[in-house]
Amino acid sequence: MRPRVWLAAILVCLLQTGAIAALIVNHAMLVSQGREIILTVTPVDPRDLLRGDYVRLGYDISQIPASLMQQSVGWGADKSVYVTLERQGQPEEGKWVPVAGSPEPPAAPEAENRIVLHGTMAWPWASLAPDGAAYVVTAAHVTYGIESYFVPENTGRDLEQATRTGAVKAVISVDRGGNAAIKGLIVNGVRHDETLY
Repeated sequence: MRPRVWLAAILVCLLQTGAIAALIVNHAMLVSQGREIILTVTPVDPRDLLRGDYVRLGYDISQIPASLMQQSVGWGADKSVYVTLERQGQPEEGKWVPVAGSPEPPAAPEAENRIVLHGTMAWPWASLAPDGAAYVVTAAHVTYGIESYFVPENTGRDLEQATRTGAVKAVISVDRGGNAAIKGLIVNGVRHDETLY
């Protein structure tokens, strides 16, 4: 092979390796340096929560009433949205409720009992207006990138059962941009942190 071909091949390999390393480092920094919150996990599909080597996780904060969303958000799949959450009760209870949604990060600084998550609108929910003339958006389903959790082999069924009984909470790390990652799970009161790699 010509030296230029070898050089091109080496450069492509270095770029690919660098991109993968950047993903790993960014995830590790988010998990280790982000603000930690606890969210209660809700079942997504009672028939089949386990999907291979990961479980699907649901959260009450994924359903955002239309009344909380700024009109400038726009309704439709893949719309970026910043959801402001407010903690109800003690931090370990994992009770956060959405209080606002906007297409841009809020200007107000976060308080100890508030945090902003950056999500993507998966789909809007609509219902027929009282006059029956048109459909009106009543809520939006928002995903935050924390809906899947990889589990060790042969442990998924136990986690699935615990999720169905309400015994699972997710430990979430959130950076200043509102990006979230699962740091670990609390199952029946016992915390299990995720490995970074």
